[in-house]
Amino acid sequence: MWLVAHRGDPRHAPENTLASFRQAIARGARAVEMDVRRTADGVWVVLHDPMPGRATDLPKSIPQVSEALALCRSRRVKAFLDVKQGSYEEELAQIVKRSGWLHQTVLLAGHDASLRRWRKLLPQHPLFRVTGFRVPITRKAIAQAHRMRLTGFVGYRRWVNRQTVDWVHQAGLQIVVWTVRTSSDLKRYARLGVDGMMSEVWPPPSRLI
Repeated sequence: MWLVAHRGDPRHAPENTLASFRQAIARGARAVEMDVRRTADGVWVVLHDPMPGRATDLPKSIPQVSEALALCRSRRVKAFLDVKQGSYEEELAQIVKRSGWLHQTVLLAGHDASLRRWRKLLPQHPLFRVTGFRVPITRKAIAQAHRMRLTGFVGYRRWVNRQTVDWVHQAGLQIVVWTVRTSSDLKRYARLGVDGMMSEVWPPPSRLI
């Protein structure tokens, strides 16, 4: 089971920063999740919310995707990239390939068109659909994910229950739950048999490591 540090370790450092990723790794994380988007002048950065402007207008604490991947490679941890913008998949794919860490990078996206473009670019690569706060994982959505040859879902914790986990697994797909913020929830979702958890609990309970 994957235990993924959600935006690093936001309890001990600002989220989506190199400092946050380092803190998570120091506390035992072997995978980190980061939100990535493109600036107006074409620079890919680690940032959750849209911020119009050029890369030079951004705070210095916001790393470029290439820097975050270099850190993951140097520490030998898997990188989960939650891609917040579509239409530039080929551009981002080249950055990931140049990092030398493609084989340890998992891609996440929330829209059909983007997911299809990623699947065409990287036919065998781990690729997950992210679902939002108000979006349950239905049998129809699971069937569509199977047709699109996705790896599975990253689903909000409200919608992840025993039935959902069973449905996803019956389709030969995987399910990762976001975002888990207590040790008791870590244990609960582990009992449900999820394939991974986006967690803000570092270090996690020893039996889950």
